[in-house]
Amino acid sequence: MAEDKSAAKMAAGMSTVAAIAAALAWINIRKAAPPGGELTLPPEFVQLVAAIAATSDSIDANLLKVITELAKLAINVQGWPANTDSLTALRVAIAVTGTQLPSITIPSGMSLIIKAWVLNPGWLQVGATLGECTNVNQSFPLLPSEVVGYQVQNADQIYIAATAAGCFACLTVEQRRGGGA
Repeated sequence: MAEDKSAAKMAAGMSTVAAIAAALAWINIRKAAPPGGELTLPPEFVQLVAAIAATSDSIDANLLKVITELAKLAINVQGWPANTDSLTALRVAIAVTGTQLPSITIPSGMSLIIKAWVLNPGWLQVGATLGECTNVNQSFPLLPSEVVGYQVQNADQIYIAATAAGCFACLTVEQRRGGGA
């Protein structure tokens, strides 16, 4: 039933395209005709319209087959990353002198989410190196309960320092079984 509706929609679409092409060609022919002169359609134009009309059924069927196969492949036409089938979530103790996050592969299109633990006695400072995370002028501050996301390839590319002892960072990222990025 759904295929019949799709085929009907495809046929209507192809017919509309053929009608638009014919109308545009006819308009161009009229522009070229001398004023008051007799308007005749060129034989090539008539053959083109006849060919479109004769093959519209096979075009519709072929396009429907292509659309069906694309749907089977689950091609993501929106450009969004494919959904994952698992996740990783953990809490990491953060030292005042800085801590490199553990090695966690981040799938393409996904983000590592870092949340400063709600009960932290101080804030966290996020940086790309140990030197950056301990420097207040080169790091990104995270107050307790604040969240930031990074689209890095691996969590170990990020360093975090605490401004007081007893701070934690909560990490989560979507994963694909088998660790594939």
